[in-house]
Formats: sequence, structure tokens, C-alpha cells
Amino acid sequence: MVSDSFVHLHVHTEYSMLDGAAKIAPLFAEVNRLNMPAVGMTDHGNMYGADEFYQQAVKAGVKPIIGIEAYIAPQSRHHKKPVFWGQSNQRGSDEFGEGGDVSGAGAYTHMTMFAENTTGLRNLFKLSSEASFTGYYRRPRMDRELIAEHAEGIIATTGCPSGEVQTRLRLGQKDEALQAAADYRDIFGAENFFLELMDHGLPIERSVREGLLEIGRKVGLRPLATNDSHYVTKDQADAHSALLCVQAGKTLNDPNRFKLDGDGYFLKPADEMRAYWDAEVPGACDSTLLIAERVQPYTDVYAHQDRMPVFTVPDGHDEASWLRHEVMRGMEWRFPDGPPDGYQERIETELTVIIQKGFPAYFLVVADLINYSRRVGIRVGPGRGSAAGSLVAYVLGITNLDPIPQKLLFERFLNPERESMPDIDIDFDDRRRGEMIRYATEKYGSDKVAQVITFGTIKTKAAIKDSARVHYGQPGYAIADKITKALPPPIMAKDISLSGIVDQKHERYAEAAEVRALVETDNDVKTIFDTARGLEGLIRNAGVHACAVIMSSQPLTDAIPLWQRDDGAIITGWDYPSCEAIGLLKMDFLGLRNLTVIGDAIDNIKANRGEDIDLDTLGTDDPKTYESLSRGEAIGVFQLEGGPMRDLLRRMQPNSFDDIVAVGALYRPGPMGVNAHNDYADRKNGRQEVKPIHPELEEPLKEILADTYGLIVYQEQIMHIGQKVAGYSMGRADVLRRAMGKKKKEVLDKEFEGFHAGMKSNGFSDAAVKALWDTVLPFAGYAFNKSHAAAYGLISYWTMFLKANYPAEYMAALLTSFSENKDRSAVYLAECRRLGIKVLPPDVNESVVRFSAVGDDIRFGMGAVRNVGTKVVESIIKTRQEKGKYSSFTDFLDKSDLVACNKRVIESLIKAGSFDSLGNSRLSMIQCHEEAVDAVVPLKRQEAMGQFDLFGSVGGGEEDSGASSASPLAHLKFTEDEYPRKLKLGYEREMLGLYVSAHPLDGAERILRKHAPKPIAAILDDPPKEGEIVIAGLITSIERRVNKRGEPWAICTVEDLDAALEVLFFPKSYAIFGADLAEDNAVLVKGRVNWREDKMSVFGGGLVPLDLAGIESGEPEPPLVLSAAADKLDGNVVAELKRTLEVHRGETPVHLKLLNGGNETVFALDGFSVQPSAMLLGELKGIQGISAS
Repeated sequence: MVSDSFVHLHVHTEYSMLDGAAKIAPLFAEVNRLNMPAVGMTDHGNMYGADEFYQQAVKAGVKPIIGIEAYIAPQSRHHKKPVFWGQSNQRGSDEFGEGGDVSGAGAYTHMTMFAENTTGLRNLFKLSSEASFTGYYRRPRMDRELIAEHAEGIIATTGCPSGEVQTRLRLGQKDEALQAAADYRDIFGAENFFLELMDHGLPIERSVREGLLEIGRKVGLRPLATNDSHYVTKDQADAHSALLCVQAGKTLNDPNRFKLDGDGYFLKPADEMRAYWDAEVPGACDSTLLIAERVQPYTDVYAHQDRMPVFTVPDGHDEASWLRHEVMRGMEWRFPDGPPDGYQERIETELTVIIQKGFPAYFLVVADLINYSRRVGIRVGPGRGSAAGSLVAYVLGITNLDPIPQKLLFERFLNPERESMPDIDIDFDDRRRGEMIRYATEKYGSDKVAQVITFGTIKTKAAIKDSARVHYGQPGYAIADKITKALPPPIMAKDISLSGIVDQKHERYAEAAEVRALVETDNDVKTIFDTARGLEGLIRNAGVHACAVIMSSQPLTDAIPLWQRDDGAIITGWDYPSCEAIGLLKMDFLGLRNLTVIGDAIDNIKANRGEDIDLDTLGTDDPKTYESLSRGEAIGVFQLEGGPMRDLLRRMQPNSFDDIVAVGALYRPGPMGVNAHNDYADRKNGRQEVKPIHPELEEPLKEILADTYGLIVYQEQIMHIGQKVAGYSMGRADVLRRAMGKKKKEVLDKEFEGFHAGMKSNGFSDAAVKALWDTVLPFAGYAFNKSHAAAYGLISYWTMFLKANYPAEYMAALLTSFSENKDRSAVYLAECRRLGIKVLPPDVNESVVRFSAVGDDIRFGMGAVRNVGTKVVESIIKTRQEKGKYSSFTDFLDKSDLVACNKRVIESLIKAGSFDSLGNSRLSMIQCHEEAVDAVVPLKRQEAMGQFDLFGSVGGGEEDSGASSASPLAHLKFTEDEYPRKLKLGYEREMLGLYVSAHPLDGAERILRKHAPKPIAAILDDPPKEGEIVIAGLITSIERRVNKRGEPWAICTVEDLDAALEVLFFPKSYAIFGADLAEDNAVLVKGRVNWREDKMSVFGGGLVPLDLAGIESGEPEPPLVLSAAADKLDGNVVAELKRTLEVHRGETPVHLKLLNGGNETVFALDGFSVQPSAMLLGELKGIQGISAS
């Protein structure tokens, strides 16, 4: 190395989260610009960035020196209390005691460590991991004992001014400082321990320098000059100051904010470092080059190795032979009468590839996980991704879909030409996913299984908001709001970057004119924007991947760093691509809500009807299921419930499982962009002709494209085409499929040559080759993986089957799953109304914890009542099972356990209607419940202590509302008084989140629909992104506010029978309509759709009060009257009319006026009541000969 150069060793990257601002790619670019041969990385307490740092170093041609700025416990790492070495007046003035006594308010000192070689790097992984596992106290901490166990291959220093030696010197404890230096010299070795010197103009750096040098002379330690780098270049200092404010929740003008005193916390040039240090401490800069020269390559740590988990097999077997054994056993299970023709050959082909590629253990491990989940009753999905194309996976029980009838390809999943590992992801019941992770951990070793880290970054809008707050405090949010509203709309949930706003080459530059104008004309906006650019993209925090799990055959700390979350979960320190790159197995344990819904529905069916549903043996040919799909009755059905999707189903009229698979593959932006979804529907139903791609190709491609009516829908079809017409192997065809999907010209040109040659050799003309290539190429970009579409299509089928055949049981499961989501609950409650399913209030004698099916109705679960927890509900259920149903309110209190006799619980149950069936009014029970609870609680406490048998002589079966004379409740008197209807329903809604026993708008549906075509639930089901909408309902809450100019405005909730929307009336609108904004007013509101953080609201622009007088007078609902000419009413018209009315079932009666010459005959269409809507009227208008009034 050049003798006058310098190597920065003490460097904090963005992985020192909210403290370091150095992004790694720009860091290496600057190192190259400065012509430095190497650079270090020493993030605070973690090694999360070690992989990215290494990969970027290799790419940049710079030697990486990977290290850590470790936190060291002042005593044992197991001692989790503050420790101070000096007097109280020697402690620092900031919140963590930095700069005085032991830093971190007595929790830790600092030490810088570097990996000299692969051994040292792996030891750093172990040290940082164990610091998190066993030493965490405010920060992950090591101690002398731990460091001594893993010191080999590590070069260390005395650290920054918060290091142990410097802290002792600062406290005047010279002997202790000398002893600490000697201890670490002995642990690491004299040649591996350095005196670290810094100078950023801070007094605490200068004050200990002479003491450090003196210690160095006494114990023989070399000096080492470092610069405590926290950002890359000098001009990033202001952005870094803002970042520290984000960390501390302070503003830049706060005199007490956390900041780095002094200056120069960046990568200074070598000449600048040497100009100072060569004069101050000769040799200190040379030590950086010495360390850099000593550091050896870390290649072995980052090399891909076989780390596949080991599966224990019986004696006499290896993993390959045992896999074959299990597969043959699975063939007998799946095909008890013997496998069909061709299956054994397919099995042998797959096993050959699996064994050759070295993956038997992988399949055995996955099968073991699936089989465990089945044994303990954890619902598991039928498959996911390309694994559904494997017959081996099917017979092992990994997937639940026979790939051969579906024409699914094993080669799409795994083939000899494929270099990457197979990927089998597993869906589990989302409530029990954690159990599966625990099983994997216990079975394969807690030191060999971990969940996976993710890194949250500061994105566009967050950067703007953070910048606004650190500059202007709370008032800054209003400016940030103005900036974010001027941003172009996000695409695929991703905002334009801040750099893209001002980069003319950015593809969305033209869309950002509004926000650029703000930056150019408003100084406050410019200040915020400029700082935000420095924050954008930096790592904010570490999280845990929603589903990924890493597994290994060896302890993970031999390969990567780990950390422990507060709940004890072990998490990788690297993201999953980094883990996979070195040979660790990544599996996705996904929690799928729909499996939970399916499981609950099947349990409901068993409880309500006594029927057992076995999905393993359920076919895919149920007529009722396809009839419901053809009517678009797919609300609540997996993948198929969106409004436009339901329209497509009505257009497609699916009648086979193939159609369900196709609709899942086609309803995506790519196919929809070329109208492939509608083409499929029209070709299927004879509305569009199926044309061959080229006359020469009609016969060769007939079998491949027949199921999709001549359209290329699936990736597997592209592979079949390559095999059929170009003579490709399936592995080679998969290479073609991937090349076409990536659309790189040079790759495509090369592929076309082989494709052209293959087709020509099979006798096809140039015209046929070109026609096929030009047709396949655009489709390849969005053709879908049929294996995944089929596996998920099976879940769609299951959910539709359950809804069509067991609607109450299925909807109860759906409402349970979405009980915390008011918007979705509203949609599903509206669907219950449409299906004629009554949702009954909770009842202490009938309800369980969750929603349950009771006959053809649904009973509210008591667990959904506000203030009533699961333990209370379980106690109520257990008591009624052991002591019999409750006969009265007092009987409930007599029998119940102490946990249920709580005033707040009882009040909530009363207001929710849970005691209505016991004969007393809600008001009368509220009036005496506190007195009743006070009477029974002391006695129940005595009983719980075993002092006597509570109410031992009291019978529990009296029919009246009173209690036995021996009961402490005998004196209670219940009146006939009841709350006014409005107040009673209001309390019910407060406890349950919605009206259940009745609704203030009952009977007003026609009036509401007359003014607002769509109910609010229908709007929420398919929410518009922009534009104006009209809603009608009751104002159920008002929050009046005043803006900074003193102008009043209001936020209102408008609610109809099933759902609610927030409406904002800003000052101009409020001035006009404020007088009509009152709770319980029925109103029509017109306004503009607004979205903020994925929540929809309406900016009110118009309001009209509605007159609902008469809806409580008992007047019957006026019918929807249809007119039809007798000569037009043939069988087709009647069938279409029937289908349309069934799709829109509701409570409004329908009359048909038959016109025959001058005569009129009116028929009441009993059983075909509807829910009037604009969609219904539009569909009726489209039926020839039918008109509505």
C-alpha cells in the first residue's frame, strides 16, 4: 500500500440506524475517489451491513475491513443495572451520560473491533449475536468473558472517547485504565490491540490523549488514528444532524437535542488526516495501513456452501433412499387402487432430478412440516407457487393438487438446467403460524432456525414529514401535508423519489411539476425538501419478515449474525437474499387468513349441522358453486371478491375449475391491459371467434391452447410450445420462458436464433416462426405461473363452495376473521342481508367467543363485545355447560365465576343485548347491576377461598326474573322501563361497533337508494381512487374544529344500514351546511373522494337533509315494479330476469306488470325481493322487453 495513504477504519454506515448516514454504494465511490486502498465498517452493536458492505467492496475493487463498534458491559453482561465508576458529579450532562462516567447511563462502554480473517469475522458474528441474546440492556452488550472466548482473528482498539480506558482516564482512575488496557492486550494479543485516537475538536478527546499514549508506552500498544465517520462527505453534515433529530424526536433548534459536537465526521482525504496526525502522533496513520495489510480475504464466509438442514432417517437409509420410500408410500395413499398410467414414470423422472440436484432433505423437511401441521389440526394450504407442478410434492402431501390433470409442469419448478434452489412456500392458518415456527425450531435446532430481518427505509413521504418536523416542529406537519398532496399519485403503492422530482431524466419527472413549483416558490418548502433528500432511503429500523424462515444444517452463528427480539424470537442479521446466497435454506411460512376462515367455517358446519367436510376428498365439480360464481356472488371469496372481478365472473359464466384457474391468472394488469380477460370470457361463450396464430400452427398448438381458447395465459404454455414446435427439452423451454419474461434484447435475439432453428428443423415456414414469436413474446411478459394459479384457484373454489352450500357458517367465519376491520365487516354484513341471513345479537345462553351459525342465522360472538375479553367469555360458556343455561339475570350472577362478575363487563353485556332473552329490559338491568355485583362479589371471593359453598341452597332453575329468598339478589326489583329506541340502539352500537337488533334506518332503504344509488358498503367494497360520490345515511358523530385562521369546520361520520364513511366539511362548506350537521340527522352528501394513508374519506361539497318521517309508522315497503310486454316474455328473457333478481337479493318486493294489448296483469314475484341499486336498474334495462319504475 502507498505509504502516504490512509485507511478509514471507524466508519458508521446507515446500518447504525438513525445515527449513521453513510449509504454503502456512495461510501465506496468516495473511497475510490480518494484513492484509498481499503475501508472499514464499524456499526453500532450490529453486523447487519456486513454482507452489503462486502459485496459492494468486491464490486468497487476496495479491500473491505469488516468490524463493529461493540457495546461492552461495565461488569458482567448478565448484570442488567446501571454501573458507575466515578462520583455523581463526574457524570455527563446528556440523557445517556455520554462524555462523563460510564456511557448509556451506566450501561456500557465502547470498543472498536475488526475481523482480521474469516475466523475473526465468524467470531464477530458470534459476539454480536450473543451480546443480543444474553447481554442486552439498553444495547446488545459483550463482556470480557465472552470476548475472551471468541477473540481469535480479531483486531481491537480502545475505541472512541466512551471506551473503557478513556472513561477511566477521564474519571482520574489511571491505575484502572492501565489495568483495562493490559487486560485487553492479554485477551487479544499485543499486536492485535491498538490505542484509538480521534480529534474532532472535542475537549474529551484531547483530555485523555496523553494518558492514552502513556498507557501505550507502558503496555506496548501502537497508536491508531481514526475519524469517527457518520456520513460520506462534508456537505452531508446538515442531513446527518436532521437524522439525529429524527432519532431523538427533537427539532434542530432545540438546544438540548442530541448532536455530534465538533466537526469532520466524514471520510477526510488522506493528506488531511496525515497533515494533522503525522505531526501530533507519528505512526498513528501508518497503523491504519498496517491493519489493512494484515486483513485477509473473507471469501470463505461469503462462498455458497451446502447448508441444507439434515433430516434424520432410519438406519439403513440415506436421505435419497428414504425420500424414495416416502414417495412410494405416498403413492399408495393418494392412489389406493394403483396410480394411473404415466404416473410412475413421472415420479421416477422427478426423483432423478431431485436426487441429482441434492435436494432430498429439502423435500423431506417440507413434508415433515406439512404432516406435523395436519397431525395437530393446523390448516395448511393446497400449495403455492411452482411447487404445485411436482407430483412428488403431491404424493408427499406437500401440495393438495394433482398436477397431471391440470397439465402442470415439474420443470417449471425444478429442472437440470435450473441453477437456483427450489422454493416451496407454505400457507398456514394465520392464527397458528407461530406454532409451526416453534415446531421447526424445536425439531431442527434452535441454533439452526431463525426468522428473517427486514430493513425499513425512510421513503418519500416519511422523509418529507420527518424533515418538516425537525425544522418546524408540530406546525411543520401542515407544510409537509401540502407537499405530499402535490406529489404525483403513487404507482403500485410506490411514490416518485425525491431525486426523481428534480431529475429531468426520470420517467415521472413531468408529473412532478406541481411539487417542483412549491419548492421553487416557497422557502420553507425548499428547506424541508432539501433536508428530506438527505434522509430519503436511509435505513430507519430493523423489522421481521412476515413469513420467511432460515434453516441450516449447522449453527447459524457460524455463518451469519443473529439478534433476539423482545419476545425472544431469534432473527437473522442479514436479509434473506444474503442468506440464500451462502447456501442457507429460506422457506416462507405464510399465515393465510382464508385458511383460518375455511377452518372456522368447517368447524361451524360441524357444530351447526353435524356434517364433516373433508377438503382432501372434496371434488371441484359442485354445480351450486359454479352457479354462484356465474351470478358474481363472490363477496368474501378468496381472490374473487372485488367488484370488477365479480363483473368478469358474470361475463365469463365459469362452469369448470379451469375457468377459476384462468380468471386468477387473467385478472392482473398485464393481461387486462390487452383485454385478454374479456377475450377469454367472450371466446368461452361464443361471442368471439377463436383464430389460430398461423394456419401451420393450428393443429400443433391445438392441445396446448384449447383450454384457454387460443390465448396464451400461462407460462407453462410457453414451455409446451417450445417443446412442441422447436424440439426443446422442458428444461431448455424454461430457459426460453424466463428469457422472454425479462425482455432483454440481446438475450431475446440469441433465444430467437435457437427458436427459429428449432422450428425450421421441424418443417415450419419463416412466416409461421415469426407469427408465433411475435404472438408469444408480448404474452410472455405477463403469462402467469399456472401451478400457482391452480393451487390458489383451489382455495377460491373451496371458499366459494362453502359460501354457496353453507352460507351462514361461512359468513360467520368471515365476520369472525374481520371483526377488527369495520369497513370489511360492513361489506360482509351487507352481504348477509342480501343472502337473507339474520345477524342476531350476542346472548349469554347461545353465544360463543366468535360469530357462530345458528340454523340459517348467525349469532354474534360475545368476544366481540367491547370490554369483554376472551377469558370472561370462556368462563360464561364453561359455567352454562356445567350448571345449565341461565334462566334470569340474577341466575347469571348467582352461577357465574368471579371473573365474569365485573361491573364494566356486566354493563357492556347488558348494553349489547346479551341478556335480552332472559326477560328484563336493558334499562332495568343497568339500574341495578352495580348493586347486584356489589352483593355477589364478596361472597364469590369467599367461595373462591374455600370458606363455604356459595348459595348452596339456592336453586338455579327459577323461571322468573327474581332470585331465591336465600340469594343476596332477592331484594332486586326490575321495572318494565326501557331506554328510548334511539338511545338503546346507540348503546348497542357503542358496544358492538354496529347496530344489530335493529337499525334507526330500518325501512328507509328505498329512500336512501333513491338519492344515493350505491350503499356505503358497496362503495367500500370497490372504492374509487378519485372523483365525486354521493352517499346517504345518518350523521352518527360530529367532531367540530377550528383552523389556525379561526374558521370552524367539522369531521362527520355518515352511516347507512351497513357501513360508514368519514366526511370532512371544510370552512367554506361548513359555512353553508353547518346548521344541518347534527347527530341523527338523515342527510344526502355529495363530495370528492380523498385518500390519506390508505384510508378513504370524503370532502363534503353538498348536503341535503332527508325526510325519513314515516319509516317507523309501519308503512309497507313500496315494491319495485317491472313492466313487460307479453309477446316479448319468452324463456330466455325469464331466465335472464330470474338470474338478475337473484344476484341482487334484498328486502324490496318486486311486482311484474304484464302488458297484453290493452290489458294489464300484476304479479307479485314472491321469493325474488331485491336490493335496489343503479347496477340492478342498469342490468334490468339491458334485458330485452323489461322496464323498471
